Amino acid sequence: MRRSLAWLAAARVVVLALILVSAILVQSGSGAGAEISFLYRLLGAAILLSLFHWIVGRRLPARPSAWTQILGDLAIVTLLVYSSGGPDSVFTFLYLVVIGIAGLLLQRIGAVVTASIATILYGSMLELVAYGVLPVPPLGVLLEWTGPRVRYNLAITVVGFLGVAFMVAYLSEKLVTAREELVHRQKALSRLQHLYASVIASMSSGLLTTDSYQRVTFLNAPGGEMLGLDPSAVTGRYLADLHLPFPCDWDSIRRRARGREPYRAETELDRAGIRRVLGYSLRVLEGAEGDEGTLILFQDLTEVKKLESSARFNEQLAAVGELAAGIAHEIRNPLASISGSVQVLSNELTVGSTERRLMEIIVSESNRLSGILEEFLRFVRPQERRVALFAVATTVTEVMDIFRLSDEVSDAHAIEVDVMPVSSSLSGDRDQIRQIVYNVAKNAVRAMAAGGTLTVTGREDDGAYTIQFADTGRGMSPDELSRLFTPFSTAFDDGTGLGMAIVRRIVEDHGGTIGIESRPGEGTAVTIHLPRDARAREAAEFAAVPMGVAG
Repeated sequence: MRRSLAWLAAARVVVLALILVSAILVQSGSGAGAEISFLYRLLGAAILLSLFHWIVGRRLPARPSAWTQILGDLAIVTLLVYSSGGPDSVFTFLYLVVIGIAGLLLQRIGAVVTASIATILYGSMLELVAYGVLPVPPLGVLLEWTGPRVRYNLAITVVGFLGVAFMVAYLSEKLVTAREELVHRQKALSRLQHLYASVIASMSSGLLTTDSYQRVTFLNAPGGEMLGLDPSAVTGRYLADLHLPFPCDWDSIRRRARGREPYRAETELDRAGIRRVLGYSLRVLEGAEGDEGTLILFQDLTEVKKLESSARFNEQLAAVGELAAGIAHEIRNPLASISGSVQVLSNELTVGSTERRLMEIIVSESNRLSGILEEFLRFVRPQERRVALFAVATTVTEVMDIFRLSDEVSDAHAIEVDVMPVSSSLSGDRDQIRQIVYNVAKNAVRAMAAGGTLTVTGREDDGAYTIQFADTGRGMSPDELSRLFTPFSTAFDDGTGLGMAIVRRIVEDHGGTIGIESRPGEGTAVTIHLPRDARAREAAEFAAVPMGVAG
């Protein structure tokens, strides 16, 4: 209302100024000497009333300020009508304007009260002039100010005033109702928009929508993070230009996604060397004008796939361990008997004879087979950990010093060790940690058959100790990488396929994680994270699996 009152104050001055200018132009054009000095006084009164509103009325409550202006306008209009001819004045319609403004500002009561006051002012002015109480205005005609004409004019005017008042009141009430309904709907829409925005903002899944031309219309922040895109930068771009791993046969997908079940699939995304597994569902998105877009909801399933792989791995271990442990135990005893018997027989043969050489081969292979069985039994029936606090950096250095002297390392191999700080300690089974360091280092050197460099680094990392083995060997394919921890799966001719499986088992038992990064021909990096605090290991809830192909 206050803004409307400000416009009313300005419009009052403008209207009277236009009337004054028009009167001056008419007077100068016709050459008549009509008296128009009263217009100057009325314009001054209008300016004073507007100044009153701008200075004092703005500090008053809205309704009293509105009544002050309405009453002031009625007084100004009455003086204007009286001075310009009374019932013959062309400005009588300004009463209707004031009544209409009162109805818009003050609704029905304001319109009816204003019409009643206007009727009283107009009728009093006519009666007082007709009976000689007020002088006839300069522009009035004395002969026509008779009783019957005045009463007829007054009756018509009163009917017009009240008719306009009720009509404006009705329209004003309708306008107020419509405005309240609009405000209510706007608030409901705002709450709904806020709810939708909150739901979308709280989503951890990615959400992407397109129009019928497959141009991106929306991408939420988690979706942009998963896809490696800036949501604000992709809006309006074609989906095909973004090189996303979603299908391009949209017509076929729309037909399949029209049913109750959405189109579901999985795909892989490689951005900045990070491989993600995305699960997504597509639905047809119907627009308000009948056009059809697409809604794509997707999630990062990388960790889920890791957990699934870990679960499958543990299931394999349980099945293989339960069956093979018993078989291995039963084989080991006869194997020992065979080896012992052959050794006794070989002692009775001549040195260098063919039979003795064959028996030596039998003993050697029996011992090798016995070693495999022992290693397998350690894997499926791990020994109880002897947890103690030990210097992990010193332990890694000692193991690598011993490993340099092993038959696995040749002059073509360079081994660099950088473990710090020397005072770093770890709570765990020292012998098992030595075993995983030795096994991983042995695999790395085997992968560098023609020579290369093995770099072993160790650092404290936020409550854990991280050991990384980086070699410059042949690397691994994605298929080899997926089978790295599978028992009896090996890429080496003389390998048992249990070394890395044992490493993983020990790391998991210590509550740690192990990650592999490798590309064919570019070497391999094995990263092991071991919690330094025993309580942190007890809280570990899932095991690590290969992190994927590095960039």
